[in-house]
Amino acid sequence: MANDTELPARTLAGPRLKRAAKRKRASTVRRTRAPDRTREAILRAAVAEFAREGYGGARVDRISKAAKSNDRMLYYYFKSKEKLFHQVIEHCYADLVASEEALDLDFSSPREALAALVAFNWNYYWAHPELLSILATENLFKGRHVKNNIRRSFSNTQLGMLERVLQSGIERREFRPDCDRLHLYLSILSLTYFYRANLYTLSSYMQTDLVDQEMRSAWLAHVQTMIQDLVKRKE
Repeated sequence: MANDTELPARTLAGPRLKRAAKRKRASTVRRTRAPDRTREAILRAAVAEFAREGYGGARVDRISKAAKSNDRMLYYYFKSKEKLFHQVIEHCYADLVASEEALDLDFSSPREALAALVAFNWNYYWAHPELLSILATENLFKGRHVKNNIRRSFSNTQLGMLERVLQSGIERREFRPDCDRLHLYLSILSLTYFYRANLYTLSSYMQTDLVDQEMRSAWLAHVQTMIQDLVKRKE
């Protein structure tokens, strides 16, 4: 006769099976995520290496070591140093585009929205100096790694965002309907990018500390005023 305190085998098997299934699912998730984490770690390490050393000076073994991986895994995911560099550029642009997409612009106030777009570009370059270094390297290659995918990203997001701001300003009769969108976009990039990308040589040449926060704030305000003047409706 069975002990009254013993549970039927079927009752005990249920929880055990559930725990086993849960462990199996967790193990599957870990196996799925591990390659993604390895790839991301290599990519992050490559961004830092290419930004610091340029394409020619960057070394695969240093990237692997920084990612706590190995050269075999790097070549498995990215095939070659050049293809890795291509992925680094796309990664940097994707982060830029995602950050701009996350902006909460008030299109009912187009002047403020335009000022916010200018400030976004300015602040992004300060927060991500690696982008400046990598773009400088890519320009030495005459842009051969960015010709297709990057162009689509820009047209769909950054130029599209600016277009919405301008259209709102035109509808509210605050902006000129004939302002050149491309020239305006290039003006924003030029006025925010040039200062940051040439920070140290300009500081030396002009005998002025352009890193100084007061100087930086003054330049941002100046650029915002210039951009507003470009689009302002003439009465």
